[in-house]
Amino acid sequence: MAFLALLLAVGPVPTPSLLSLREAAALAQATPPAQGGAAQQQPASKPETQPSQAKPSDDDFNLLAPEKKPDAAALATQARIQSETRRRRTMLQLHQIGGFATLATMTATVVLGQLNYMDKYGGGGDFGTYKTAHSISAYTTAAVFTATGLLAFLAPNPFEKPLRVDTATMHKASMIVATAGMATQIILGIATAGKEGTVAQRDLALAHQIVGYTTLVATYTGFLVLTFE
Repeated sequence: MAFLALLLAVGPVPTPSLLSLREAAALAQATPPAQGGAAQQQPASKPETQPSQAKPSDDDFNLLAPEKKPDAAALATQARIQSETRRRRTMLQLHQIGGFATLATMTATVVLGQLNYMDKYGGGGDFGTYKTAHSISAYTTAAVFTATGLLAFLAPNPFEKPLRVDTATMHKASMIVATAGMATQIILGIATAGKEGTVAQRDLALAHQIVGYTTLVATYTGFLVLTFE
């Protein structure tokens, strides 16, 4: 009885009502459970900004440097080279034609010189049958040879060419020998004609003949190395 009296004295124990239980359940469902023991606040969305201009990619580059426009001096040099190249081509074409003419006249001169030598010193009677023809052919050959050589010598060369052994070098070497032979031929021819009636004339005529054949061989060599290169 004492325990009951004490319980009544404390007061009635409150019991949760059905409505209170339902409100608590709804509140628990509405509140999401905290992760990691603490509620995390959603970050506020940043205001949208206008896109900035796209920067060029690192792969977007040019391997070649931009071409520089040629200046007036470069254009003048180019025009000069083109002009000299055309003139050189024309002069070398004429030089080639002169080469054919040189071979023809030189061959005729050597043949006439041999016939004249045989007529005078080979028991032909020294009638002088080929003397005039040989002299005319010799002077014609000298004129054609000189003109042909000048066409090559005076032809402009806008490009530097290193010195090396090739067909052009062999041609030049052969024509140097032929030029020396031609000059010697002229001297020996005049000297031989001036020794008429002397013993020395025959020796000079023989030397003139030998140099003539040497000059002819050198000229043919210089011509053929370029024709069949």
